[in-house]
Amino acid sequence: MPLNFPDRGSYRDRIVPAADLAEIGPPPYRDVYPVKLPDGDWAELPFLALPPDFNTAIAYLCITENSFELEDRLSSAIAEQVRDLAPDVVVGMPTLGMVLAASVAKKLGHAHYVPLSYSRKFWFEDDLSIPVISITSPLKPKTVFIDPRLLERLEDKRVLLVEDVISTGGTVSAELELMKRIGANVVGVATAIKETRVWQTTLGAIDPAWPGLVRAPLSCPLFRKGDGGWYPDWSTLPD
Repeated sequence: MPLNFPDRGSYRDRIVPAADLAEIGPPPYRDVYPVKLPDGDWAELPFLALPPDFNTAIAYLCITENSFELEDRLSSAIAEQVRDLAPDVVVGMPTLGMVLAASVAKKLGHAHYVPLSYSRKFWFEDDLSIPVISITSPLKPKTVFIDPRLLERLEDKRVLLVEDVISTGGTVSAELELMKRIGANVVGVATAIKETRVWQTTLGAIDPAWPGLVRAPLSCPLFRKGDGGWYPDWSTLPD
């Protein structure tokens, strides 16, 4: 008998042309929230309710499960946003950040990028690893590694870190710490979307300069559950 999951939800993004939507209507919003793309079109993102009480939510981007069209538009927008930084190498955080990192590196004219890994190969070194906690996996820290054979790509280079989303800042702060440990010159952090302001506090508490490194084509506030659906809390919109 097949399994039945009636409340499983969906990552089915839909791009709405600017000609069909001048502006989004007032809340409440039910299943999706339209975010405005840099070219003026809109992408509908599903809500992801957050623990522990599930009375707050984010407009959820899951780049590995979104359309190729949305990924292409976002990676193109990121590449244009960071071109002035003139990075020598792009570093991608596993696993979702690696999708955008590869595309951004290609669009910047690079021959390759540097993927980080959650999987420890036998030749990896513990000194080249760091624990990571993210908003979608807050209970069990993961460990991110860098392949020692890729260090030569980073030595004396201008490094751009690429993630899919920045929310709590846990993943990006770990990545920045790892780059600092190996002596990489990080000139910027690029993400597809900035979610809320928590990441600004997280990064700023470690290094006041770190929040200023982050660039993203999209920004979203936290949403709170209310009558009929979700309401944006504009006080949480990233700067």
